[in-house]
Amino acid sequence: MTIIVRAELRVRPGRVEEFLVVAQTLAAASADEPGTLRYCWYTSADPAVFVVLEEYTGPGAAVEHNERCAAQLGEVAELADMTSVHVHGDLGPEIEAWVNANPVAHAHPPL
Repeated sequence: MTIIVRAELRVRPGRVEEFLVVAQTLAAASADEPGTLRYCWYTSADPAVFVVLEEYTGPGAAVEHNERCAAQLGEVAELADMTSVHVHGDLGPEIEAWVNANPVAHAHPPL
């Protein structure tokens, strides 16, 4: 079963241009990951709010993405606040622990 992630981020004032560069770098890096099926950024009516949709072949692929892109994900954390993240699928222990440790994160296991 795939893992699907929808995360919403609010970029800090004056940092949108920097954020866009990092988001584009992440999207380009994800295109070469064999376990990443989708990694797309979206804008919103609020120019400081962005949404990313991610889909991975399974929890291992999601963890590999986070490890491979740790530097860029660290930059995202410096530029924006994650306001919500919803993770769908059989998460596995690592992702489940991450969700449990993050107050804006929500797990959605299959029926």
